[in-house]
Amino acid sequence: MKKPLILIALILVVSTSIIAGTLAMYTTTIDDLAEGSVVAKEFIMMEGGTDTFNKNVKIAPDETVNWQFSVKNYDGSIVSETAMKLDFDVNVAAENGKSAIAPLVITVKDSQGNTLGTVTENGRIEFADNFNLSPDGQEKIYTVSVKWPSNNDVDINYAGAGYGTAVKVSVTGTQV
Repeated sequence: MKKPLILIALILVVSTSIIAGTLAMYTTTIDDLAEGSVVAKEFIMMEGGTDTFNKNVKIAPDETVNWQFSVKNYDGSIVSETAMKLDFDVNVAAENGKSAIAPLVITVKDSQGNTLGTVTENGRIEFADNFNLSPDGQEKIYTVSVKWPSNNDVDINYAGAGYGTAVKVSVTGTQV
């Protein structure tokens, strides 16, 4: 009786070993088959080095005041890695506590001298521009001209400290 038990145990051990060895040949693990990650692109829009705006600049009939401002898509060596649409809003309104100088003509031009918009007395000049995708940093320069065309019949009506016009520029950059 001992022999058949040992024989059955031996057959069971051998068959288990064969089955286990055979099944092990069909199981394979590949560690780190593929790996990746994502990092946010740089999105930079800053006030440029050009800003000649001043407050309380005095103006009289037949005079023009020119100011420049700029925006750029880089900060040192870091450049925006997306194309960008720029929306500009130039708001012209009476200075707080004063009346607007009605004869004023406010014009915005780009760096090539193209007129982007004009308003008299008060209102908004809205225009769009863009930064194309480029590995090099870019800067856009604009000029705001405030002109008081002379009209001897009405000029005296706007003289003095009770009159003033404010010009404020804002810009929004959106990824294209």
